[in-house]
Amino acid sequence: MPKSLRSALDWLDSELGKKAFRYTVTSGVSFLVSQVSFVVFFAAHIFGAKYSSITATLIGAVPSYVMNRYWAWEKRDTNRLFGEVVPYIIMALISLAFSTWATDFADSHKGLVSGSHLLTVLWVDGAYILSFAILWIAKFAFLNRILFASRGAGPALALAEDSSEDGEPERAN
Repeated sequence: MPKSLRSALDWLDSELGKKAFRYTVTSGVSFLVSQVSFVVFFAAHIFGAKYSSITATLIGAVPSYVMNRYWAWEKRDTNRLFGEVVPYIIMALISLAFSTWATDFADSHKGLVSGSHLLTVLWVDGAYILSFAILWIAKFAFLNRILFASRGAGPALALAEDSSEDGEPERAN
């Protein structure tokens, strides 16, 4: 087996690699849910580009939160409203604003691709996809380092766990 492939497999077996893989799968599921929603709403003329983007992003945020929290980061404790849910909603709203701007911008410049409805749908949908691709890595970093970061024991508890019965810290010989 080539060394680079072995290194990649070893990384995928690490804790960070497992989270990154599960985040990628979760992003794929959320993307498909949002993508199908966007195309249905926009192509069928149910909403314009802006409201199709808003609706699709909100629909996709639900499975994204649930799968990221419980599967990708394996959180089993109680949801913390202000520690997790509200920051996740803020992150989703930033994504929503960016994707809405991107799709509205593409829709207002649809004359660049032609008068075909199919090309317009592909053009605007491409902007929708690109907006999420741009934010993908930043969102992983936010989820991993801030929102779903492991809550350490803290220095006081760590010191208590390392001390011997007589209250003195254990020393390595």
